[in-house]
Amino acid sequence: MEDVRIGLVRAVLLTAAGGLLVLLASGRKWSSGAVHVPGASVTSVTVSGHAVEPSLPALGIALLALAGGLVAARGLLRRAVGVVVVAVGATALGVAIAGRGAVSSALTSHEVGGLALPVHGSANGWWIVAALGGLLALLAGLLAALRSGGWAAMGRKYEAPDSSVPAVAAGDPSDTAWDALDRGEDPTT
Repeated sequence: MEDVRIGLVRAVLLTAAGGLLVLLASGRKWSSGAVHVPGASVTSVTVSGHAVEPSLPALGIALLALAGGLVAARGLLRRAVGVVVVAVGATALGVAIAGRGAVSSALTSHEVGGLALPVHGSANGWWIVAALGGLLALLAGLLAALRSGGWAAMGRKYEAPDSSVPAVAAGDPSDTAWDALDRGEDPTT
């Protein structure tokens, strides 16, 4: 039974770690450069990961939500969540790699705008952190999609009550308010 839980824990932790790495990298400074405006002083320009690739924060948040989805789902639905984790992780990986080459254009459009002055800069290592987060999530999604069939699931008490189960008769002395709540009934009415 212990091996069954380890797979789920690994997939959830890898997905959450991937999401956190993507979020962390998206908020950091990816590059800086200098703008030489004719007749003015030199201005320093910086650009963060979310300015280079605006989708990075959303991808990181989606991975964190999907980590919770891996815990809550079971069976085929968990495998489907794993496939979605693969897709989001691969997208985050691709966006981070593409962001490495988009730094100069992001610097130019972010600070200089319509002046059409070129600003050149190279990406520092934060794009690698974002790519690593996407890769971790991709691997976690593959693990969940391929091996989640025998993983543990949440207990039945978290599911909606089954209408085929007979309700306890009102006035039963062993029936408590907590029992009514467990059946999905409001004991205050």
